[in-house]
Amino acid sequence: MKNLLFLALWLLRPWAALAQDASLATRPDSLLKVNVVGSGRYTHWLYSMNGEPVTSSTLKKLLAKYPESAVELHKYRAQKRNALLLLPVFVASTIVGGLAADQQRDKPGSNFSKAPLPFSISLAAFFGSIALAVSNDHYEKAIEAYNGHFHKRQAVR
Repeated sequence: MKNLLFLALWLLRPWAALAQDASLATRPDSLLKVNVVGSGRYTHWLYSMNGEPVTSSTLKKLLAKYPESAVELHKYRAQKRNALLLLPVFVASTIVGGLAADQQRDKPGSNFSKAPLPFSISLAAFFGSIALAVSNDHYEKAIEAYNGHFHKRQAVR
């Protein structure tokens, strides 16, 4: 029994030595890196820190720790919220325009000419929502601000 225990400890010796290695235990690199992974026709962005993948919830917690990246994260959420809030405006104004055009069925012309204001609001809300969603680059700016914090700290040293 004693020999079996000695053999097991002797075989696990290399891994125990790696666990004690100081260069592996302390990693000065805490930058967030973007890895683009192709999957068929689609590409996905995976964020990693120290070579290990970071989940989105962990990433958001890291970005919220530093004031510069937290401000950009707040702007990202606000712009995303505004883009989503325009979608009910689009649906409601389309319904109102459809009902107004339906009440004037006997008049000649297109539905837009029968109810120009609701349909104009509908189009503006639809394309405004798309423009807000596509132009939202605050998440990338938050990651740059987070990484910039570490660049500043390394420059001071």
